[in-house]
Amino acid sequence: MNRTREVIFMGIGILTGITLCGPAAQAADYLKATFSSQPIYVNGQRVQMEAYSIHGNNFVKLRDIGQAVDFGVEYDPATNSVHIDPNSSYQEEVKQGEQTPASPSAAPSEEAVQAAIKALKTVYPSGTVYPAPYRSTSNGPYGVSSTNCAGWATLCSDTAFGDLPWRRVDRPSWEQIRAGDLVEYRNGATHHVVVVLDRTDEYISTTESGTNNKARWGGQYPQWWLEDQPTYILYTRYPQ
Repeated sequence: MNRTREVIFMGIGILTGITLCGPAAQAADYLKATFSSQPIYVNGQRVQMEAYSIHGNNFVKLRDIGQAVDFGVEYDPATNSVHIDPNSSYQEEVKQGEQTPASPSAAPSEEAVQAAIKALKTVYPSGTVYPAPYRSTSNGPYGVSSTNCAGWATLCSDTAFGDLPWRRVDRPSWEQIRAGDLVEYRNGATHHVVVVLDRTDEYISTTESGTNNKARWGGQYPQWWLEDQPTYILYTRYPQ
């Protein structure tokens, strides 16, 4: 086993001991998680991992470590156990019954899109910092790396639509707006984009972010107000 793996496995053992020991009264403090912005390096190279700070310690997914260091991580549903193999290479997890990511030939339903985006609320509730800048590979309207409202909107869209192509509609009709679409408006110096969760006859309910890179849920934008903006754009990934 190489030195990097030895250090990683020693760290896993230490973290496991920390999480299993200590008075129950301290549990609430350890459960207060915030997004960690500290960079993570493996052999001097920076790697991208979603990390959370809990009680002053950084926590990342075991699979992310396995992928970065290249060791085997497998979950056995029969015994509800995790198996680590330091002598094998990392393999992507394939869950039984899991659907493949959306592709141009397999567009998701509006209900599936809505469910996928709303599921993000459990990971990023209102006031939680999302991983910004968000790096996208879907060739969206806001580039490969974006922050603030654009980064969060792209993250939500990629979560629901995978690699489906983007399509722009200027000044869309109200009936064209669907769950998962991005609605962008510009009014002078104000430029903002939101993610549609639901549409009624009068307004859209949304999730969005601001300059603090924190997710927000429960916004509402009336039809009359959006259509009154000088610039009003719809970005959708539903096929025509």
